[in-house]
Amino acid sequence: MNRFSLIVSIIFLFIFSNIEASDTLLLPARKNIIRLNLTPMSVVGPRSFVLGYERVVKPWQTFSVNVGYLEKAPLEDADGVPIKIFDQESKGGMDISIDYRFYSKKRNKNNAPDGLYWGPYASFYNIWQDGSLNLLNDKGGIVNTIEFNGSLSIYNAGVQLGYQFVFKKHITIDLILMGPSFSLYDLDLGLKFKTEIDPNDPFYEDLMNFLEHSNGFLATLIKNREISSTGRLTFPMYGFRYAFQVGYNF
Repeated sequence: MNRFSLIVSIIFLFIFSNIEASDTLLLPARKNIIRLNLTPMSVVGPRSFVLGYERVVKPWQTFSVNVGYLEKAPLEDADGVPIKIFDQESKGGMDISIDYRFYSKKRNKNNAPDGLYWGPYASFYNIWQDGSLNLLNDKGGIVNTIEFNGSLSIYNAGVQLGYQFVFKKHITIDLILMGPSFSLYDLDLGLKFKTEIDPNDPFYEDLMNFLEHSNGFLATLIKNREISSTGRLTFPMYGFRYAFQVGYNF
C-alpha cells in the first residue's frame, strides 16, 4: 500500500508542478469539456453512470477528472439468463480518476483539447454487493441463512495514450486507446451465519470455491492466492485502462 501511495504522490506532484499561469491569448476560446464515459455501461453494467470534466490549462496541456456510480450487472448463464446466487441483494460502486494530458504539438493541427495526447493518470474503482442465501435440507426447510458482504477496490497509477476528436467546434469523442498501470487489488469477502457452525467445517471451503467459480473475474483474481482468516485479500497486479467518452466543448 505504501508503494502505491508513493507512486500516486509522484504523479500528483508531476501534475500540479505543470499547472502554471499561461498566456491567455494562446488558450482556445473553449477551454472546458463536460463528457459522459460510456465504457462502464458496457463493461460493468448498464446502470453505471460516470461523468467527466476536462480543462485546458496550457495551449497543449489539459487536466481532467472523472467521477461516477458503478453497478455490476447480474451474472448470466450460457443462454443469457441471469444467475441469482443471493436474495435481497443491494449493490453499487464508484469510479474516480484523474489525468494530466500532453497534446502533441507536431502531429495535431489544433491546440488542446483536439488530437493525439498522452499523460499520467490515477484511478480508483470500487464494487460492492450484499445479499443473503437460505440453506435448505432435503425436505425444503431452512436450516441456516448466510449473509454475504463482498467488496472489490482497485487502485491504479499509470500512463495512457489517446485521441480526442472535436466536431463542429463543440461535440467531442474521446478515445483512451491504451493505459497500462501498476494496480493494487483489495478484495474483502464477509460471511455471517444466522446459526454459527464450526469454523473448521469443510462447508466453508466448499462455499468459498463456489463463490470463486461462480464469477470468472473473481476466480482469476483469487487463483493461486490465499484469503486471510478475516476474508481479505490484497495484492499488486498489472492493470489496463481504456475508454470511449462523448462530450460538449465550451
